[in-house]
Amino acid sequence: METKLLVIGLKNSNSKAFSRLFERYYPKIKAFLIATHLTHHIEDVIQETFITVWNRRETLDVTKSFDAYLFTIAKNYALKALRKEIINDLNTTVITIQDSSPTIDQLIDLPYVEQRIKSSLDKLPPQPKAVFELKRYQGMSTKEVALALGITPKTVENYMNKALNTLKKELEILTLFLIFFCS
Repeated sequence: METKLLVIGLKNSNSKAFSRLFERYYPKIKAFLIATHLTHHIEDVIQETFITVWNRRETLDVTKSFDAYLFTIAKNYALKALRKEIINDLNTTVITIQDSSPTIDQLIDLPYVEQRIKSSLDKLPPQPKAVFELKRYQGMSTKEVALALGITPKTVENYMNKALNTLKKELEILTLFLIFFCS
C-alpha cells in the first residue's frame, strides 16, 4: 500500500516520493541488472530508468503495477546497453582479426616471385625483352623506346604485347595464387 501512495505522490511531482521510490527500488534494479550480465553501465542504466520515470510521472497509471513498469524501463535500457557492449566487442574482435591478418608480403615469398619474373623475362627474344625492360623498368614511353631501339612505335607496342603475353603464360600459377590468397 505504501508503494501505491508513493506512486501517487510521484504522479503529483512530489520529489520526496520520488526519492523514497528511488531508495526502495535502486537495490532491486541493480540486482536485476547484474543478473542480466550487464557488466558495464549499470549505474547509467539505473539513472536513465529513474530519469524516464520522473519525466513520465504525469502519465503514470496508479492502478497498474509500478514494479512491472519500472522493471520494463530498466530492462529496455539494459538491452540497449548490452547491444552497445556486444557491438563494441564485435568491432574490437574484427579490428583484432584484421590486425592479425597476414600481409601480402608475409603470404608471398617476394624473392621467389622476382626470380620467376626474371626467369620468364630471360625466355623472351632479345627485342621484346629490351622493349619490356625499357618501358617497365626504365619508365620510358613508347616513342622513347622506338627512338632508342630504332624501331617504329607500332613495333614497340607489338613487342610489348608479345612480352606481356609470354609473361602472363609463364606466371599464370603465381597470378592464380595471388588472386586466391589476396582477395
